[in-house]
Amino acid sequence: MKKMLTIIFTLAVLLGLNYGLMVITNSSFIDFSFFLGLAVAFIIRYFNSSGGQISKSIDLQVQSTTGIKQEADNKKFNPSVGFFTCMIYAGISLVVTFFYYMDYFI
Repeated sequence: MKKMLTIIFTLAVLLGLNYGLMVITNSSFIDFSFFLGLAVAFIIRYFNSSGGQISKSIDLQVQSTTGIKQEADNKKFNPSVGFFTCMIYAGISLVVTFFYYMDYFI
C-alpha cells in the first residue's frame, strides 16, 4: 500500500510540474516530460544517496576540528520506488515524444 501511494504521489508531482511548465511556456505537454522525468530522478538520487561530496566535506571539517580520523563511507545509492517511477515515466515519455515528433526525427 505504501509503495502504491508513493507511485501515485510521484506521478502526481511529475504531472503537476509538467502541467505547470506547459502553462508557463505555452508549449505542449510532451515537450518537457522526458527531461522533467530525468531531472526529478536525478534529484531523488542526489538526496537519497549516502556519501557524496557534501558528506565528505562535512567529514573533513569534523576531522580537522577534532583531530580524529573517521572511517570513509563508500557512496551508496539504494533506488527507491519514486526513483523507478521517474525512470519509467521518462522512458514512456521518450517513446511518446519520438512518435509525436516522428516527422522531425526521420
